[in-house]
Amino acid sequence: MNSLGGGIMDILTAQQLKDRLEESGIYSARGNITMSLNGTSVLIKATDTIGNNIQEWLSQWLFENNIYFRSPDNTQNFPDFYLSENENSGFLEVKSYFAPRRPAFDVANFDSYWQSIRDNPTRLDADYLIFAYDLINGALSIRQIYLKKVWEITGRATDYPLNCQRKNGQIYNIRPISFHSIQATILPFTCKGEFIAALYKTVLGHTNRATDTKQWLKQVIQGYMEHSDEDLTPSINKYLHS
Repeated sequence: MNSLGGGIMDILTAQQLKDRLEESGIYSARGNITMSLNGTSVLIKATDTIGNNIQEWLSQWLFENNIYFRSPDNTQNFPDFYLSENENSGFLEVKSYFAPRRPAFDVANFDSYWQSIRDNPTRLDADYLIFAYDLINGALSIRQIYLKKVWEITGRATDYPLNCQRKNGQIYNIRPISFHSIQATILPFTCKGEFIAALYKTVLGHTNRATDTKQWLKQVIQGYMEHSDEDLTPSINKYLHS
């Protein structure tokens, strides 16, 4: 429990938060999103803004249910929410996608991600709370909630070691694969080491600077070891040379 602003708040893990959401009956709930301006209201039927709306709704739900959370000073920065008072743990990213389609949200900006884990390797342990939603004529419902680590929602692309959004040969964002589908032909990475190995190969191809990329990988491994006492070297090497 934690006292914040005079109230007693629960400090939950991401798994406990997901459990609370499901216990609240979210799968049977129905809602909608409207916009009102200058005396005119409209029911939102397009999916373009639903992800941001769900994140805003979640912050209000957490507040109303006395669950501890906080946002970074710059809301554009990682993570979406902290579930812990510790600056190096309790990272929660909130993602959404239209359930009838394959997931296509941005896991992270590619350049920002690979550069940031050099300085903050515990970002690798962030939890991703993912809402698969339906929107039918403006009626919003949640079909499924997933709680995943970054390597559990990412995988290789057909011609690349890591699935990313690419435009004119330039990498922009890390994108998920169909992690939820039992019929998917490309499966998620099996562990953190496999994800980092794929990220390393992608950074190397992106920058074409072998010495700098090897130094980056060394810094990620050392930094993660300092924070977690886990040496990722054997796991990464297994997939670097496979």
